[in-house]
Amino acid sequence: MTYPSQPGYPTPQYGGPSPQPPQQNNLWLIGGAVVTVLVIIMTVILLVVQRTQSSDTNEGGGGDGSSESADGGNDGGNDGGQDNGGDDGGGSGTVELNSDACDAFDFSAFEDAYGPVDPDQTTRSESSSNGLGSLTCSYYNAEITGVNLTISDYETVEDTVYWVESDADYYNSENGYEFSEYTELGDAGSFYTQASDGYKSLTLHVALGSLDVKVYTTLWDGEGVEEAAATAVLEDFVTQSSEMFGDLS
Repeated sequence: MTYPSQPGYPTPQYGGPSPQPPQQNNLWLIGGAVVTVLVIIMTVILLVVQRTQSSDTNEGGGGDGSSESADGGNDGGNDGGQDNGGDDGGGSGTVELNSDACDAFDFSAFEDAYGPVDPDQTTRSESSSNGLGSLTCSYYNAEITGVNLTISDYETVEDTVYWVESDADYYNSENGYEFSEYTELGDAGSFYTQASDGYKSLTLHVALGSLDVKVYTTLWDGEGVEEAAATAVLEDFVTQSSEMFGDLS
């Protein structure tokens, strides 16, 4: 009995052409090469841009820095010279208007007239209203004779001058005072005294710009403090106030 033959796959004859490899591998190779070239090109472009920006920054930075340094030096020199050596006494104006300033005064004139300051008798107080400060300092010797200093900052120079000039309406001969204008320093000033049994009070009131400076003392009979020396002490405190708080005024 004969069986039919099963169909099979054709067998290539010897020496015939071999099967062609798939073309997908070639496409991957081409794509990879293109990507590599693009990466190289982008890298070169970035390097060129970075070098250009770096060069511009160095040139610009050098020029600007030199200009700023020159400007800063000129401004600082001119301003510093005017502030520290100006016509208004050369005050630095670096002291703040608070109770710590009570310890910043020079007491040489005070001690010449009153004797050594007794630190246990020194009092300080400060206050502020609407951002404007006020300061009170009291200095005494061992006999509790001394000087009281009050400094208040007002909104404007006109406000301060008004209060100082109004002294003439109250501290006059009709009310038992000896009154005179003080013109040695400030925008307005008054000096008035009052004598009574056993003592005499002296008050110097000066407008230093927007700063109202009032300094007074009470001299007791028999304590040996000369009126002229005490008056010089009051003037000294006003002068120091002008120098210490010049920027505020």
